[in-house]
Amino acid sequence: MKISSRSFLTIIIAALAMTPWVQGSCSVGGCGGGDDSWAASAQSFMNLDAPLVGVTANQNTVSSSFSSGSFKAGLPVGEALNKTRADLFPSPGMLKSLDAISEKDVVLDVSSRRSPSQAQIRGSIHIPAKSFFYENGTLRNVSELVAILGGAGISREDAVMVYSDSFSSGEATAVLYILRYLGHEDVRALDGGLDNWIAASLPLETKENMRPAAVYLPNLRQELLVDYDFVKSGQAQMVDARSFQDYGKARIGNATFISPENVLEEGRLKGGEELKDAFIGLNASRTTVVYSSDLYSASVVWYALQLMGFDARIYTLQDWQSHEEEKP
Repeated sequence: MKISSRSFLTIIIAALAMTPWVQGSCSVGGCGGGDDSWAASAQSFMNLDAPLVGVTANQNTVSSSFSSGSFKAGLPVGEALNKTRADLFPSPGMLKSLDAISEKDVVLDVSSRRSPSQAQIRGSIHIPAKSFFYENGTLRNVSELVAILGGAGISREDAVMVYSDSFSSGEATAVLYILRYLGHEDVRALDGGLDNWIAASLPLETKENMRPAAVYLPNLRQELLVDYDFVKSGQAQMVDARSFQDYGKARIGNATFISPENVLEEGRLKGGEELKDAFIGLNASRTTVVYSSDLYSASVVWYALQLMGFDARIYTLQDWQSHEEEKP
């Protein structure tokens, strides 16, 4: 006998109602809701009319359950009892795993392709990642960046969780990098993005949320965005995060080829042991500079390096090309 996904969820909710739960760090309604149990959250999720991003009405969605108890989403059951995803990395400070969601987080959706009719994490505010760039793909100046963030109600003192509909798009890691460059300390990218949130059956909504305007006062970390002279000095080991075809045509110095595909698996960041293999040709004690044709690709590799404890920075290929063209 086949059981529909809605009937299955109904059975789960009935079981939840009779099971004691450990109090989680995120409220039932998501980061910003106000119910008292994950069972109520699941019921609320069942009643949502919000469409799942990337899922049509005719598709069957396979979802795994998430609780605030001993089970850790995204890990095999044997590992789940003792580990979280954050435990897989030497320096997981910028990773937000599902078991670490907190009510204090400002949840920032940076999906550029999401329409108002599509689902987002409940309580999140939306700033498309493309808003931080000019039409030619270069990063906006600092005054414009802080105006965008302040206008959305974000200050540098806020704890921010940033996500996109697809982690592999690089949108979340690019915006995280921008915030870090502006001096934002408490900012993390949601592990696996919206796809992972949906797989855990956590609350969604289609409402567009607003926050009162704030003043964003930057404290620039200039070293995160290196310049031409630093690259030419040879102080850093270079990583080329473009396609292999582009890397084969020309590269900066003796750059090592590591594309986003080398650090991702099924739309999520690989674990620490797999990333060790991806970075085996790099010296962990040297400053590492990642470049690509766009900040999205570079930021994915930069983010993976950061979680593995590297002193990782980013350089823009456009800057290199402009300086090289100026030479006689």
